[in-house]
Amino acid sequence: MADKTIENSLLALMLADDAVVPALNCEPVDLQTGPLPCDQADRAEWAYFPVDALITLGPEPLGQTALAVLGRHGCVLPHQLGGSSIQAHVMASGQAWRMDWAQIRKDPQRYTTWLRHAMAATQGLIGQMAQWSFCVQHHTAEQRLASWLLYCWAQSSRTRLDLHIQSLPLSIRHSLIQMQECATDTSHSWGFEMHEGWLQASVPQGLMARACSCHQQMTTPTV
Repeated sequence: MADKTIENSLLALMLADDAVVPALNCEPVDLQTGPLPCDQADRAEWAYFPVDALITLGPEPLGQTALAVLGRHGCVLPHQLGGSSIQAHVMASGQAWRMDWAQIRKDPQRYTTWLRHAMAATQGLIGQMAQWSFCVQHHTAEQRLASWLLYCWAQSSRTRLDLHIQSLPLSIRHSLIQMQECATDTSHSWGFEMHEGWLQASVPQGLMARACSCHQQMTTPTV
């Protein structure tokens, strides 16, 4: 780990304590779109820290309600994957760091700072879901979609968003349908484009002109 660049801000913050690093079992993995984790045997043991992958997290059935989005500033913890009412889904494939969380459970006193960071991150996800629920109730489909894409942008390390439409949460796909039904202009003027089943956005200024302020109400928690 010491020779590798950690491109996840939360993991880098946790690894700042050099005394902890030698005991960690952390490895890079490639995440493909679909449920996380792919191997159900890993459900209780692994934490995932995305680098350029984007993951949605929320109650089942996935996509029926507002979902949290996390990327290079967050993590998915084992207790979030272990509950039958919570589901994680890789929305945009990419790399992540996978950590054996069992070692932290076994020595909670040594990892007190880690657990505090993890708790703050969990509270941030809860707050994010509450904000998106508010957004659905009070803003137009165009406003909430633009705001949601801007938040995805902030969580991504890439210069362009490339999201397969079928991998988007159901609530976001509904927003797309509503926009298309009411549209009097082309998708290009919305700040993103749709092409052959993909949603692509590369100019955040276009999204900012149409978004509500909900994405600005959510900040990456730090301790």
